[in-house]
Amino acid sequence: MGQPLLIGITTDYAPSEPNREARFFLKESYVTYFSTPESRVLLLPFSGILDPDELNFLDGFVLSGSGPDIPPAYYGEEQTFFPGEWMDGRRVNLELSLLSHAETWDMPLFGICGGFQSMNVFRGGTLIQDIPTERPGPVTHQKSSHRAVFSGYLRDLAKTDEALVNSFHHQGIKRIGRGLEVIGTSPEDGLVEAIRDADHPFFLGVQWHPERMPPHEGVSRILREEFFAACRRYREEKKKS
Repeated sequence: MGQPLLIGITTDYAPSEPNREARFFLKESYVTYFSTPESRVLLLPFSGILDPDELNFLDGFVLSGSGPDIPPAYYGEEQTFFPGEWMDGRRVNLELSLLSHAETWDMPLFGICGGFQSMNVFRGGTLIQDIPTERPGPVTHQKSSHRAVFSGYLRDLAKTDEALVNSFHHQGIKRIGRGLEVIGTSPEDGLVEAIRDADHPFFLGVQWHPERMPPHEGVSRILREEFFAACRRYREEKKKS
């Protein structure tokens, strides 16, 4: 089988509180989903000394989801949702750096939920700060399941037009970023559920959580397989250079 793939995953962060130090963490479901007989996971907390160029030994990046949201200043808007819980700027900056590295070096990158939103912000897109108040509609996107309709690449990859996906978010894509194509939507309200850059070997994000879907669920399993295939190709190209 050879050496396992090395997948770097960004972590979440909780600031210090009385009687508890600040901590980095990642939900176990991410590790379980991306850890297979052919892959290993390394956690990527933000750090003042972490340089993406030092991570070339990795075969792919995953931008994980997060409870806190990307501050609106990162996409050129004023805060309209209050009170709001905002992601630490150091994590935002790390993810933007990883995105830049993946874009420059054609390194596979998979964005999930908040990571999917980071991809859009990186490409100059904007976000709906709070779906229930800005875009009220028939779908409850927090702690629910709903249909996602696929098009283009994702429809061809999944070999189906739609699937039931989970939903754990109150923000979403408003204006799509440059170079990104929409490959999945929520049909009842038109919210973007999946994006990709067709000119990149694997630069793809989904709004749902494939790592929290049942193991036998087809689309989430296929997305991981396709990501791993891109990581293997990236590794082979590195060996040639």
